[in-house]
Amino acid sequence: MSASRSINAVSPSLLPRAEALVERVLRDTHYLAGALDALRSAAGAPGAEGRALACLRGDDVEGVIVFGIFAGTSGAGRLHFVVVENRARRGGVARALVTAAIDSLEASGARFALAELPDDAHDLPGSRDLLDALGFHEESRIDDFYRRGVALVFMRRELAR
Repeated sequence: MSASRSINAVSPSLLPRAEALVERVLRDTHYLAGALDALRSAAGAPGAEGRALACLRGDDVEGVIVFGIFAGTSGAGRLHFVVVENRARRGGVARALVTAAIDSLEASGARFALAELPDDAHDLPGSRDLLDALGFHEESRIDDFYRRGVALVFMRRELAR
């Protein structure tokens, strides 16, 4: 029998396993350093601007999300990133993490959630599809932001208050 999944805050004791997952998933991308910085900040000093959740199956970390409220705003939520273990992809892990983050943002009074992501289908496959499926829409983009051919895309979802 397989262990059931749970969503938990990334505590200092869980942080090394969450970091290891982020490193495995993003190791060959341009995005690893920024994701690790956001994760360490959110786990080390969780607050309105940064919180981290992990999806666990037993003791295995299957996914991680970092999210919060943009500093200096009134209810502008933000998804920093979400990563899922390769073997757990297409199993509802990312959906569960984003849903938990959205629920938390709504509970804290966020009016909308904004995901800023590289439009990089090679290094971040499925990112756009996931956000589209969860009700986000492209609000704007900056072409060639990360490097030639890789835009910065702003995906937005209105939240119920």
